[in-house]
Amino acid sequence: MGVKISPNGAFNDMGSPDFRENFLYVAKQLNNYGLAYLYVMDGLEFGFHQLGEAMNLAEFREVFSQALIGNCGYKKETAEAAIKSGNADLIAFGRLYISNPDLAERFANNWPLNPISDMKTWYSFDPEGYIDFPTYQ
Repeated sequence: MGVKISPNGAFNDMGSPDFRENFLYVAKQLNNYGLAYLYVMDGLEFGFHQLGEAMNLAEFREVFSQALIGNCGYKKETAEAAIKSGNADLIAFGRLYISNPDLAERFANNWPLNPISDMKTWYSFDPEGYIDFPTYQ
């Protein structure tokens, strides 16, 4: 089992002046539960509550000793840098995968990416915007 947190999130009025202290405390306490991972949405791609300096994976690495996954707005280069620095064990991709169903192959071969799709197509009930994104040719 894993836990997902969004320390920088602004959705539905998230955030509090003591967000940093709260999230670091929670992450430290989660070491006691033998989790498979802690998934941290540390990117600012979905907004930021502006209640202090944005948190980053390095802060969580200092207090969480198990697998750490970063997410939200990473590109190939920033993902590789986070892993190489030891601040993350894995990086998860969402929006890039939606628009690029062959994302791993594109990264491996340095192929160009499709543009990120519009949010209104992400949860379509029709094939358009769900299964029609082209692979690299």
